[in-house]
Amino acid sequence: QVYYGDASRLDLLRAAGAEQARIFVLAIDDVEASLRTARVVKRHFPHLQIYARARNRQHAYQLMDLGITHLQRESFLDSLAMAGQVFRALGISTSETERAMQIFREHDEARLFEHYEMADDEARMQQLARRAADELEEQFTRDAEALAEQAGDTNRENKAWPGI
Repeated sequence: QVYYGDASRLDLLRAAGAEQARIFVLAIDDVEASLRTARVVKRHFPHLQIYARARNRQHAYQLMDLGITHLQRESFLDSLAMAGQVFRALGISTSETERAMQIFREHDEARLFEHYEMADDEARMQQLARRAADELEEQFTRDAEALAEQAGDTNRENKAWPGI
């Protein structure tokens, strides 16, 4: 069954069977409506696991403030897929592209949770973002060097990831 209406309305949530459900999927475009709904669900249906789509990193942090940890940022996976397409168009092998995407995804998702405590400190967040970018660049450089060594390639300059 499909229920239409304001998902933050308790009567609608009850009619939809939230009391018997195990999981609540929160995928509302409007950030304020999303947060309002999350608050109602957390308050009245604490047994529900909430899987939420976040518009961006700040929205993710606001959801985390409510105790929601099953998060997917809206454009993150699409952006990652596009980066993979660009790498392939640049002639980077499928295995190298997949490895780079895996490293970036794991790095970024870990930083999302690690930086959560400082989300309200914009200067600190900028500093952490710069440090995270440097760490990622170092990781890609180490990987490129390891690949060059495996291939017996002494011209390592050409193995660096362009633009990363």
